[in-house]
Amino acid sequence: FVAFVLAVASLHCVGPRVAGAVPKTLHGRHAHWVLRTTDLQRSIDFYSTVFGMRVLRHEENSEACPITCNGKYGTAWSKTIVGYDTEDRGFALELTFNYGVDSYPTGEALRDIAIRLKEPFLDAVTKAAELGYGPAQSNGTSSHLTGPDGYRYVLMLPPGLVGGVDDDKVKAAADTVVEPFDHVRLRVRNLARSVHFYMHFLGMSDWTEAANDRGEPSPKYMTGVAVVGYSAPSSGRSSVPLFLEESPDQDTVRVEQWEGRHAITLPASELRAVFDRLSRSSPDSVVHEMREVEEKLGRLLIAIVKDPDGLEICLVSSEVFDKAAHAADDFKLPDWNLRRSLAERRNARLTNPMKSTNEPLFNLEAMIKAHPDLYKQAQREAEEENSEVAQLQRDGEAFMAHAKELSDANQTEELLRMDWKSFEEGQEKIKKTLEAYEKEKKKVADLKDSLDPLHNAKLVPEAKGKKRRRRKARRRAATHEEL
Repeated sequence: FVAFVLAVASLHCVGPRVAGAVPKTLHGRHAHWVLRTTDLQRSIDFYSTVFGMRVLRHEENSEACPITCNGKYGTAWSKTIVGYDTEDRGFALELTFNYGVDSYPTGEALRDIAIRLKEPFLDAVTKAAELGYGPAQSNGTSSHLTGPDGYRYVLMLPPGLVGGVDDDKVKAAADTVVEPFDHVRLRVRNLARSVHFYMHFLGMSDWTEAANDRGEPSPKYMTGVAVVGYSAPSSGRSSVPLFLEESPDQDTVRVEQWEGRHAITLPASELRAVFDRLSRSSPDSVVHEMREVEEKLGRLLIAIVKDPDGLEICLVSSEVFDKAAHAADDFKLPDWNLRRSLAERRNARLTNPMKSTNEPLFNLEAMIKAHPDLYKQAQREAEEENSEVAQLQRDGEAFMAHAKELSDANQTEELLRMDWKSFEEGQEKIKKTLEAYEKEKKKVADLKDSLDPLHNAKLVPEAKGKKRRRRKARRRAATHEEL
């Protein structure tokens, strides 16, 4: 299916072609993705504690961004870049906080951001649970976790550990993770059209085959996905391609301010060619005209465009942006006292009530309310089974009582003529029913353990040993696979 889509994309063009404007493959780099935050301190705590990121730089802005960097909000705002390495070398996240904006409606286009962990799943999931985020869903080779403001993350193991969850192996392979960000997954209305846009207009390449060859995060996750980017997945720093999936409902994919914006760096000459081609062939894709800003380190080119579904993309010239980002990265946390005074001046809140997502998925009372008919049916079946077993037990007790009477009276012939075969069949049925019940009870207990992050968070103290943690991790992975 994906091969067919890519073939179609190579044959068709959205608008007239502009000969010679853009080379087949450009020297682009995925720089960062802009996310919205309603509580900056809570977001920084999450990214640093759970994923091991650090603040690269922070910036306060007294007026709205003229090219809508902070979204379509006419308010003062701040941006905080978090990541693992300086932004000239690695991918990052830009956390945008708008003073006076307390919530963002979630959209449908930004599906998840994938991150390779340098520690066992259980450690990261436990930290998330302690902060109130979860529960995480795992298949043994990856976990899915929802973090602040509803953004979803896929947690992956270091390269080469598909199918392995041993703690020591994960830690030993941690040094092989060059770029912890693995990919960004997007939902699009028309896969062929989107693939064409990113390859034909932005000069990305098709990395679908390379991504499928990795077998990660899982074959099911990769079904129907096309992969585009400037370099192969897991091939180096900022190698963070886009995984595109087609929406089941091709009529619309709702894009909100929550989706943020994708930042891409290109050499200035290539950026000019890209923008020229878009302006001529697909003028509706232009959000803000290209600007040339004189910086201390040179002239910075900036253009804001959007893909066929409306997801915004910030194109910046790499020669100046990379130097400016490196020079600006001071790794300092925001001045929280300053932010409090700025918020008070604007009558804005810095924190918002958080609804904990760390509630057990296994909630019997909620399940009964949600599925009353199934519950009544299960009750009827259980009552019938209990009634049958109870009758078999009464019949067996009566049978043995009569056998004892005959034995005490030395009536051996009568004792031998009793229907011992039916008695044994009844006893065997009772035994199998009780064994089945115990197995089902254990499955329910295992399921509760695997779905309840609060239970996972209590897998301490460490002194009781890594072996127990490994056993529980393997059991949870096996339970999820079985489910």
